Amino acid sequence: MLGAGLALVAGFATPALAQESGFEIGTLTCKVVDVTNLILYTNEKFACDFAGSDGLSENYGGEIDSIGVNLSIKKDFTIVWAVIAPTNDKYQTHSLRGAYVGASADVALGLGAGVKVLVGGGANSFTLQPLSVAGVKGAGAAVGIQRFKLE
Repeated sequence: MLGAGLALVAGFATPALAQESGFEIGTLTCKVVDVTNLILYTNEKFACDFAGSDGLSENYGGEIDSIGVNLSIKKDFTIVWAVIAPTNDKYQTHSLRGAYVGASADVALGLGAGVKVLVGGGANSFTLQPLSVAGVKGAGAAVGIQRFKLE
């Protein structure tokens, strides 16, 4: 199961890296604060910090709703995304607010890895591309469709 899960993660990662177009305007770091996992539906709540490449810093609350199979038991993890904008225009305050959608795949056995490429935000103009998933502790595998809401 672990080998199949890693292959699945790699399959999601390759197209995600190929999709990158635009300008990286900063990073979004989200630390989980609560998880509800009902196997076919998962809800994860996050405290998020945006660090703009221009020095701007903003705080957001985030919530990911996932539909798909989730056989994971995970606690205490942090996700770091590169924030990609379609243009190099000046970032407007709180522009990341909004809903993002995308596919995800995660594998964990002790320490784990995952891929969550999401598109959306203000006017559906941002892409969140995973840079790292740190501190994942647990076991299992998950694959599904996600909606990430930033407020």
